[in-house]
Amino acid sequence: MFTVRKKCIFCDLKLRDTYFKHDYEIPVACYSTDNPCYNKIPYNILTCPQCKTIQTKYLGDLNEIYKVNHADSTGTLMKGLHNKVKDIIISYENSNININNIVEIGAAKGVLSDLILDYNIVSKYYIIEPNYFGKKRENKHIINDYFENVKFEDYKDCNTLLISHVFEHFYNPKEILSVIQKNKYIENFILVWPDLEYYKDNRVYHVLNTEHTFYVDNNFIKDLLNNSGFSLINKESYKGHSVIFTFKREQNLQLKELKNTNYNIDKYYNGIINLLPSINKFIETNNNKKIAIWPCSVHTQFLLMFLKNLKIINLIDNSPNKINKYIYGYNIKCLNFKKYVNDNNFAVILNGGVFNNEIKSYITNKNVIYI
Repeated sequence: MFTVRKKCIFCDLKLRDTYFKHDYEIPVACYSTDNPCYNKIPYNILTCPQCKTIQTKYLGDLNEIYKVNHADSTGTLMKGLHNKVKDIIISYENSNININNIVEIGAAKGVLSDLILDYNIVSKYYIIEPNYFGKKRENKHIINDYFENVKFEDYKDCNTLLISHVFEHFYNPKEILSVIQKNKYIENFILVWPDLEYYKDNRVYHVLNTEHTFYVDNNFIKDLLNNSGFSLINKESYKGHSVIFTFKREQNLQLKELKNTNYNIDKYYNGIINLLPSINKFIETNNNKKIAIWPCSVHTQFLLMFLKNLKIINLIDNSPNKINKYIYGYNIKCLNFKKYVNDNNFAVILNGGVFNNEIKSYITNKNVIYI
C-alpha cells in the first residue's frame, strides 16, 4: 500500500530525520466512496538538508490514490482560475510569446481546454491523460496514456505545454522535467501551480498529503525550471489559490542554486493542533445540534488526521460526486451543502481555507465557525 522515500527528489541526498517523533496515519486516497473505506498509511515528513525541500516520508500506491478521478472543478474559485489562465494566454497575442497549439498534461475533465477552444485561441488542443472523461470535440485530441510514455511526434504541432495543478502530484518531478527538456518542439511552458507557500502560511490544509507529496516555495519553482532550460517570462498570483508561471525555452541559462528559503513548517502544523480547543468549544456550545464540516475533501481529511475523536456527524459539499458518499478513511457521510449549511438543526465548521471566501455570502446560519 506504500513505499518509503529515502532520497530527496531534487538533490538525491539521503533523508534521515523525521519531523514528528511518532508517525500519524493518513487515508491513502482523497476521493469519496459509496461505502466507508478505511485504508490508511503512515504519515511523517522529511526535509532535505541541502535544498530544504519538505517531502512526505511514505508514498501511497498510485493505483489506489487515483483509482477514482475526483478533479471536480465545481466551485467558482476554480472557474475563475480557468478564466484567469485563458486571459493570460490571450494577453500574449502580438507579444514575443508565440503560442501555436497547446498540449496539456493530466486534464481528466478538460474544462480549461474547452474554454480556450471556445475562444478560438488555438486551432488544436491536445490532452495527455489516461483517464479522460470530459467533452469530446473535433479539434481536441485525447492521448490516453501517461505523459512519459507518449512520443514527442504524437503532438509535434504543439509549441506550448500547459500543466495545471498536476506537477505537484508527480513522485519524481525531476524525471518529468527531463522529458520536457528533451522535447525541442516545446517552446513555452505554462505551469499553474498551487500556491503551496500561501497554503502553508495561511492554514490551507492541502500541503504534504498523499497527493501533494512535496513542498517547495515559489522561487524554487522558478529556479527549477531555469535549470531545465526555461526562463521565467511572467508570474501572476490568483487569490492565494494558484500561481500561474509562464516560461520560455532559452539556451545557455546560468544554473541557479536550488534552495528553498520559505520552508519553516512549524506554523502550519502547530496551527492545526492549536485549533482543537476552539473547535471543541464550538461543538460543546452546539451540543444540541448535528455537527457538520465543510468541505468533503483532503482539507478535512488532513484536519481529522491530527484532531482525532472530534464529534463530527456529517460532511457537507457542493459536488454531486461526493453527496451521499463517504470521505475516504472515515465513516462520515457527505450531505448536500446547499440543503444543510443553513439548516438550524446543524452547526457547521467551515474548513475551506481560501475556498471559504466563495461561500460566505451564502451563509445565513449563525452556528458556524470559520477555521
